[in-house]
Amino acid sequence: MIAKARTSDEAATETDDEIPFASLIDTVINHRVLIAMVVIFALLLGAAYAYLSPPIYRSAILIKVEDNKDVSNSRPGDPLSNMLPTLDDRSSAEGEMQVLGSKLVISRAVDALKLYISAEPRRLPIFGNRFSHHNGELSEPGFLGFGDYAWGDESITVPDFDVPRQLEGSKFTVTARKNGQYELSNPALGTPVIGTVGEVLLVQTAKGPVRLLVTALRGNPGVGFDVVHDSRQLTIDAIQNQMKISEQGNKSSVLKATLESADAVQVAATINEIGRQYVRLNGDRKAVIAENSLTYLQRQLPVLKRQMEDAENAYNTYRDRNSLLDTDEANRLLLKQTVDANTQLLTLRHSRDELSTTFSSAHPRIVAIDKQIAATEQFLAKLNDRTRSMPMEEQGALRLLRNVRVSTDLYTALRNNIEEMMLIKAGKAASVQLIDTAEVPELPVKPIKWLAFAVALALGLFAAVGLAMLLDRIFRGVTDTQEIEIETGLSVFATIPQSARQPALSSVVNGTSPRQAVLAAQFPKDPTVEALRILRSALQFTLVGARNNVVMIAGPLPGVGKSFLSANLATVLASGGTRVLLIDADLRKGYLHRQFGIQQGPGLANILLGTHTFDDSVHRNVLPNLDVLQGGPYPASPAELLLSTKYREVIADASRSYDIVLVDAAAVLAVSDAGAIAPAAGSIFLVSLYGRTRVGEIKEAMKRLNQTGARVTGVLLNGVSLHTANKALAGRYGSSAYVAHNYESAPE
Repeated sequence: MIAKARTSDEAATETDDEIPFASLIDTVINHRVLIAMVVIFALLLGAAYAYLSPPIYRSAILIKVEDNKDVSNSRPGDPLSNMLPTLDDRSSAEGEMQVLGSKLVISRAVDALKLYISAEPRRLPIFGNRFSHHNGELSEPGFLGFGDYAWGDESITVPDFDVPRQLEGSKFTVTARKNGQYELSNPALGTPVIGTVGEVLLVQTAKGPVRLLVTALRGNPGVGFDVVHDSRQLTIDAIQNQMKISEQGNKSSVLKATLESADAVQVAATINEIGRQYVRLNGDRKAVIAENSLTYLQRQLPVLKRQMEDAENAYNTYRDRNSLLDTDEANRLLLKQTVDANTQLLTLRHSRDELSTTFSSAHPRIVAIDKQIAATEQFLAKLNDRTRSMPMEEQGALRLLRNVRVSTDLYTALRNNIEEMMLIKAGKAASVQLIDTAEVPELPVKPIKWLAFAVALALGLFAAVGLAMLLDRIFRGVTDTQEIEIETGLSVFATIPQSARQPALSSVVNGTSPRQAVLAAQFPKDPTVEALRILRSALQFTLVGARNNVVMIAGPLPGVGKSFLSANLATVLASGGTRVLLIDADLRKGYLHRQFGIQQGPGLANILLGTHTFDDSVHRNVLPNLDVLQGGPYPASPAELLLSTKYREVIADASRSYDIVLVDAAAVLAVSDAGAIAPAAGSIFLVSLYGRTRVGEIKEAMKRLNQTGARVTGVLLNGVSLHTANKALAGRYGSSAYVAHNYESAPE
């Protein structure tokens, strides 16, 4: 058998590896028209998106976050350098990004620009924006004379539009009229209301008052504009979700905020207003901090002044009472160190008190100050030990002078800090700076035409190939001989490729004046005929073990090419010197006689009815060594005729008179005729059409024939495409390699 005869292990392995990809290529080739249509449709969708979707513009601002300390804390030698810790904190870029994108900032911009109000000309859906983009003049309203659509450079300015909460998001229509008037309409208004450009229109509705101010309206009478007051909260959320904020570079402290919109002018104004509101908010925040610190310092100022005056009075009184002179150089140095240490200690304690109002005792800044306080107290204790070694009068004077110096320094520093806090509060100095404002963008960032086409092409190809594979899986029949053999247990005796010449011959067969049009007789070197010669060789070995020389060829369903194979196989067998009788046992639709150019006349049906004899009906030597017994006129009850003993007698007589009797039977699953004649055949072959016949159909046909006591010998895979994906796949089909490897003979 052919399916068993070909093979080496290496060839089989190589073929198996190539089959999946080759099968995919075959699927693409077989469905190339469908794939092309799907891809073209996808490209049309991509073109529609690229050219009809509204252009999207992008605007961006740059903000510099200052990382230097506040002016009040940058003065060297300031004894109160730690008293204002909240002004000391550096701005974090990550934190400022959160502030910039916060609802607090965006809501201020929304309120300033009233972004919840949208007013635009009414455009025809899909096409309107594209057409109006290229028209710089005012248009006549409507589409084909209907409606109020705008097609040109119409515009409207609505700085104020208030509606009840229930009407937020509801579309109001403003229709231009003559003499600077317009008409406002909405189902909530009942009848339309007339308004004048530049004047406030106030309308009472059942849900509350509607207030509208149109300051400019450019358009011919009859053109419509859509005016909507959206929810303020939803508008803020939408901008917050659309705005993208990032830090430029690594730890650059430069923030970039971008926003996209179909309105180039509005998107630039919106992002700029967000930047301005953010800078203003930052300045206000610094001013609040300065005011709080100023309040704290002003409360401390009288206390320090009183301490300074008391220290001076105590020192002067002590000197006068003890008649002391100025201290020497060593004592002045000790005094200075003691004063500095005490000043530092007082400053640290003030700072800790200030920080404790904001942070817990475990905060790193408070922990650091506690460590500084401990170190300063330790150093001051050593200075006090040195002071105690001095005479008692000098010790007292030194302590009093130290108190004078400390209180004076603290009082002076406090006054300086108060002055600076007053400047910060008045100037509202911000720690962020808007360094790059947004200009009105001229070129859109979306849609990107080439990207739209590329994505459409990729998705189209993916969808088309997927659809083709799905159709193959759902509707396509067998294409793999191994699948047939594994699923049915039958051997595939031959794979017969398609013939490029057969369509022309079929037109001759179906013509009004049929003549002999058998492929094997007309074109004996055709690859299809060569495949039948290989089948002839296999058939000779099969008949050796068969119980007779009767071979029945049938198909599960009509249209698989079983009559074509019967006629050409009979011709090939006869050309080898074998005496062959070809019987058309399809008494319902048989047309074998037309392939041989035989006029319809008495045939098998007449013999079974007893109106004619075998000799009267058979056409002898239609081709050398080939006799043909046509079906004859279509009888009323073909199944009953084929079940008669007369049929078995005819077959038995023919078996004795010929080397091979080839019977062309009707479709097994369509009618019961094939089951009636199957027991008389020693060999039965089922024809399956490549890509059409399903495994289930073959198995069901086997079941039907087995129920009659017959045994199916094998399967013939007919109509294998010559356009297989590669030679390995073609080689898997045995005889198809005759074409795949360019073994076809020269033209006949």
